[in-house]
Amino acid sequence: MELPLSDFCEHVIKLDKTNAEKAVAILWYHDHKTPDTAMTAGALTKIMGDHHVGTPNQTTLAAAIRKTKLCNENGKGFTLKPGSRKVIQGWLPTNLEGMQPEMNHAEGYLPEAVWSNTRGYIETVCKQLNGCFRAAYYDAASVMLRRLLETLIIEAYEHLKRESEIKDNGGTGSYYMLKDLVARANGNASPPGLNLGRDAKKTLDDVKGRGDKSAHNRRYNAVAADLTEIRDGVRTTVQELIQIASLK
Repeated sequence: MELPLSDFCEHVIKLDKTNAEKAVAILWYHDHKTPDTAMTAGALTKIMGDHHVGTPNQTTLAAAIRKTKLCNENGKGFTLKPGSRKVIQGWLPTNLEGMQPEMNHAEGYLPEAVWSNTRGYIETVCKQLNGCFRAAYYDAASVMLRRLLETLIIEAYEHLKRESEIKDNGGTGSYYMLKDLVARANGNASPPGLNLGRDAKKTLDDVKGRGDKSAHNRRYNAVAADLTEIRDGVRTTVQELIQIASLK
């Protein structure tokens, strides 16, 4: 989520809700960034005061939050009940600028189980890939997929201490562009490559070609089928590269 807390609180101020409900909305904001975040009534009271949302009494606010039935409470404070997230999101303006929509990444284009607990920047790219595909922004999804595989190839070579094979050592020392990265990973330019399976090698070529069209061909627009027909191969390839790079 890129929407600053101060901007989010401007929306909360306008809600026709009680102080307790506004406090729960602020908790939802933090939970949206980090699921299952716990916050005390004191912390919520301070945020409300700092951002002119309200000036409730901390003890009174805690009691009122309990009465909303939207939160659980533990030693660390209040956490949202799973079913509360959609309820609270329904209070807010639709398509808040700078806020990612709720979605089930477990069932995304590239399931969360494949890429969770790798690297934060890889997980962010995967979330954007899933979000673009869900929203039918297929050119954007194709470009994000291209970026993901480019990143994973580099991660694999770095883990194997073979990054010199994919760098322009005679020039700037920068990593090659995706065309040459794919050629090397597939073993076409400098055997043995990454010892990828046949399906993974084909998928790298497919993703590179389709991503290039989405990024550079002004008369080309990707459609759902361009991505769905390579989906199984993408999953296999990403899993292979993650394994080679020891990212999980």
